[in-house]
Amino acid sequence: MLAETKRLCHASCAEGCVEMKRAGLHLKLLEMRPHWSVLKREEQEKTIDRGETEPFDIAIPLPAKDRRDPAGTSRGADLFWERFRCTGCGLCCKTPGAGLYLDREDTERICRHLGWPMKRLEALCSYDRQLKAWALRQPCPFYEPEEGCTIYPARPKTCTRYPLHPPLREMPYHLAVDAFCPAAREFVKETLGWWIVCEANWARILRDMDEGRKF
Repeated sequence: MLAETKRLCHASCAEGCVEMKRAGLHLKLLEMRPHWSVLKREEQEKTIDRGETEPFDIAIPLPAKDRRDPAGTSRGADLFWERFRCTGCGLCCKTPGAGLYLDREDTERICRHLGWPMKRLEALCSYDRQLKAWALRQPCPFYEPEEGCTIYPARPKTCTRYPLHPPLREMPYHLAVDAFCPAAREFVKETLGWWIVCEANWARILRDMDEGRKF
C-alpha cells in the first residue's frame, strides 16, 4: 500500500511538492506539528556523517526523473542543482577507487578538448572486458590540487551529475546522493525538513485511497 502511495505521489504531486520546498513552505508545516527532522536531528546528522568513512547513498526529498520522460520530469533535479553548492574539495576526483567509466561520447569529447589521439587517453584508463567499457583510473589524472579539474569543460557526464546517484531500490521515486561527498551531506542535513511535505502528501493519498477516491 505504501509503495503504491509513493508511486501515486510521484506521478501526481511532483510539481507542487517541489514548488512548496522551493518557497520554504515546509517551515509552516514544521511549526504545526513535531517532526523527526527536528526532534531527532542529532541522531540523523550522525547517520549522515557516517558517509565520511562508509560508502552509501542517501535518498533526498526530491522527486527523481521518470525514465520515460526525463526532460519533462526534471523538477526535482533542477531544484537540487539550484541549491547544491560544490565546495571544490576534490575528494571525488583524488580518492583512489574502482575508476570512472567513460562512454564513447566522453572519450571523444575529452580527446577533442585536449587534442589527443584516443590511444593517449586509453593509456590513462583500464578496460573492463565484462562491461566492454573504458574506466578512467583514480586518482583522476586530470585533477590538479591547485587548478582542480583541468578538463572541466569536457569532463565526463558522470562528473557533471555527481553527487547525484541512481535512486535507491527502496526509494525508487526519490533522488539520491553519494554520502561520501561533504557538500552532499550538508545538503541532506539542510533539507531534512522537506520530508514533511512528502509525508503530508502520502498521508493524504492514503486517506483518499481508503475512501475509494481515484487518481
